[in-house]
Amino acid sequence: MQKCKMIMDMQGYWAVGSGKGGGSEVDNRIDRDSDGLPYIPGKMLKGVIKDACLHLKACGNANYNFVDVVFGTATEGDGLNRTLTSQGKIYISDARLSVALRSALSQNEAARQNLTRNIYSTAIDDSTGTAKEGSLRGIEVAVPMRLESHIECDCSEAEMEFIKTATQKLVNSIGAHKTRGLGEVVFSFENEVSA
Repeated sequence: MQKCKMIMDMQGYWAVGSGKGGGSEVDNRIDRDSDGLPYIPGKMLKGVIKDACLHLKACGNANYNFVDVVFGTATEGDGLNRTLTSQGKIYISDARLSVALRSALSQNEAARQNLTRNIYSTAIDDSTGTAKEGSLRGIEVAVPMRLESHIECDCSEAEMEFIKTATQKLVNSIGAHKTRGLGEVVFSFENEVSA
């Protein structure tokens, strides 16, 4: 079993959410964990990392032939039946703030409030140069921060290194509004003792 800590340095504002609105204040809110802190679900991380590995496999890189076995895949069939899937061999935890920082924030409501901002945008009418009626949109974003996740994989050491490489080279943003500059991320890894 290969184990490592994945560190995500969020370089700017980022937004990972379920699409839930925030009433009259914002149109979309970010996901928060049980402590009310921003986080990134492990399921999303697994998806973007698998996608990075699949891109390298599609380019003919034979080092990534393990992707279907490690991440799981749909088996032969109509592709719509969830019972026709094969289970993967990798687990990626939710990405959260460090334990020490989470502990400090649990005592400080004001500091927790400073972890997010609301940003707004509007469409401009080309003919008048003013905001189009009803076009103001607001989203809640999280500020730059360092998140930690843990990976456990029933794979070889070499395969784990290929997963890390794909992640660091191809996953440069995560979450919503990536094309507008949100979610820029830099990944690093720390090895943990293998079982």
